[in-house]
Amino acid sequence: MSANQPVLEIRNLKKYFEGNTDIVDMLMRREPSQIQAVDGVSMTLEENESVAVIGESGCGKSTLLRTLIGLHDISDGDIVYKGTPVSEFDKADWKEYRRNVQVIFQDPFNSLNPKMTVRESLAEPLNIHGIGDKEERVREVLEQVELQPAEQYLDRKPENLSGGEKQRVAIGRALVLDPEVILADEPVSMLDVSTQAAVLTKMKDLINDFDVSMIYISHDLSTVSYIAETVKVMYLGRFVESARTKELLEDPKHPYTEALVSAIPVPDPTYDRERTEMSGAPRDPIDIGEGCRFRDRCPEVIPPDDIDIDQGAYREIMSFREFLEREEVDLDRIQTIVEVDERSALVDAIQREYFDHELTGKNESTLRSALTSLADGNEEIAIERLSDRFESVCETTPPEVETEPEWHVACHHHTENDRTAVASGGGTNATDGGSDATESVAHAEHQ
Repeated sequence: MSANQPVLEIRNLKKYFEGNTDIVDMLMRREPSQIQAVDGVSMTLEENESVAVIGESGCGKSTLLRTLIGLHDISDGDIVYKGTPVSEFDKADWKEYRRNVQVIFQDPFNSLNPKMTVRESLAEPLNIHGIGDKEERVREVLEQVELQPAEQYLDRKPENLSGGEKQRVAIGRALVLDPEVILADEPVSMLDVSTQAAVLTKMKDLINDFDVSMIYISHDLSTVSYIAETVKVMYLGRFVESARTKELLEDPKHPYTEALVSAIPVPDPTYDRERTEMSGAPRDPIDIGEGCRFRDRCPEVIPPDDIDIDQGAYREIMSFREFLEREEVDLDRIQTIVEVDERSALVDAIQREYFDHELTGKNESTLRSALTSLADGNEEIAIERLSDRFESVCETTPPEVETEPEWHVACHHHTENDRTAVASGGGTNATDGGSDATESVAHAEHQ
């Protein structure tokens, strides 16, 4: 590895899963739907660097980690370890990679074999890789993770350890091979708050003391400042923002990041602050297509320049269009509650069902025209009429822009002409200095 070469590089990585198919799909020879868990992300991890990947449940961060360690096959893109793509690995290369890239899993209560003692759990990786002086190395690692004196822990089984002690053993198991990279999958999420800080502080000390690099996966922004120098915010398989941790927490730029930061608990009952509203939950990442994936929840979705419309009313129209496109408007049910068998009555019923905000002028007449087409059974014409007037730039995938040095955002609010768009490969996002790349803090991931 050359002096300036990253220890780990992710290049436009994709991991798709095939959705379930039924007998009708098979008879109609339909292609299986694609669950786009990780969709074109890029990042670099330098020597002795710690990077956090943050996002809600379903955003793909744990799938990303499992793909990095080789538990999932790569759908597209590549992972480069010290200059060599894993797609070119032979058996010996994979063994070296798995020795030098270790994982700390989320659940310390299930990640340890209940039948193995601490000594056996820590010695197992040494046995697999044929490393001698096992007893000395195991004792040394227990001292490093502050399970001391070692004699008190060597012959204990997981049932005789507290949650914090279990996770320290899991951290020790990851360190016992002296790896170059640790992939930590929410390593403190199942521990009580008093234990979380101690474990995170110990992990940060180990990074500094042993020149280990780390990718830290979490849903909790309040913990990243303990351990990560850089934060990458992930939403529905893509990175939407990347910046140095301190700067991002102080001044988030993407609407999704703003919502996450606003939900960080403040330990002061008298502290008053404006909270960012974020309604709903991430959609299922199935055949999701292009466009800004946060647009259905964004409080600042961008209408066409020539339309004067309230944000709430515009969001309702966008949501209704998506219901139509996904064939989720139940006209039969609405017809059962219409008292008069007239088209205008059905149009009124559809509008009452899906719209709370009032429209005026051309906006109102366009909506009524589209609903009339829908009532007549012309769903495609209804979609077309709504699209012609109300289509948003947010329905196109936003390029990534560098708003400040080492600060990248993928949002149409930051694509003014005076900013330089960063190429992101295949219409998706990348974050980190030109090729880089998040369960919410309120516990608001698809893994």
